[in-house]
Amino acid sequence: MTTDKEVISKAYDAGVEQEDRRLSESPLKESEFILISELLDEYIADGSTVIDIGAGTGRYTDGLLQRHCKVGAVDLSEKSLSRLRHRVNGNYGNRFLFTEKACATDLSWIDDDIADAVILMGPLYHLVGQAERDKAIAHAYRILKPGGVIFSLFMSPYPKLNPVMEVDTETLLDLDYIDSIQYNGVTSVLFNGFRIEQYRCWPAEGKRMMEEQGFITERLRNIEGIGDFLSLQMINCHDKTEKTKLLNSMRRTCENPNLLGTTSQYLYVGRRE
Repeated sequence: MTTDKEVISKAYDAGVEQEDRRLSESPLKESEFILISELLDEYIADGSTVIDIGAGTGRYTDGLLQRHCKVGAVDLSEKSLSRLRHRVNGNYGNRFLFTEKACATDLSWIDDDIADAVILMGPLYHLVGQAERDKAIAHAYRILKPGGVIFSLFMSPYPKLNPVMEVDTETLLDLDYIDSIQYNGVTSVLFNGFRIEQYRCWPAEGKRMMEEQGFITERLRNIEGIGDFLSLQMINCHDKTEKTKLLNSMRRTCENPNLLGTTSQYLYVGRRE
């Protein structure tokens, strides 16, 4: 399979406003932002050099720049990059290294061994071909300094399986269906008027994929995790106490090995040898 990069670019160009507010539009998404930011803060020291591949409108880029990191940003959406530039607005001088419209598979223009950390959150579930994913991971490995850290986001097949377990259990006897969700698969979603394909895999497969390219696994963390199971009233609550309960529950369970993959997304943290 080959990724239609032009469609992805157009979809995100059309959804800049939506994407820019996504991580603050509900307590569940706020918790997602916090759970990822916690790991970025833990593994990326102030003043580090970071390449953000699939940077979008720059929510994570902005936070890193505030911590005196040097950051280069790459994305397929020119309008997202424009919003990122507007957010940065020249405030960080030469710490803001570049913004380039490019795919994660086409980064030969970035030098080897220059980054303390690479953020690859988005490309690996948009790249539907295994060769494409391998190429993106290999570029990230090459760009990192020895000992550098990568943060990669994957989409889990679990949301595809969960409704079946609740309302159509007979489907679980269909071996073709079981094979389709056992290891990996491609689903699609209508996003801003465009049909976007998404690659999904279980944590064991995501871990294997990264380790085959040379990474040493540090952490795996569910992002929504148990938040996917809570009522809409709970995950959209705006009471401060209830929001704190939601975040604490997600934080306490996000790395439980018995629950990994029972989520929409999970984060892989690895280190280059």
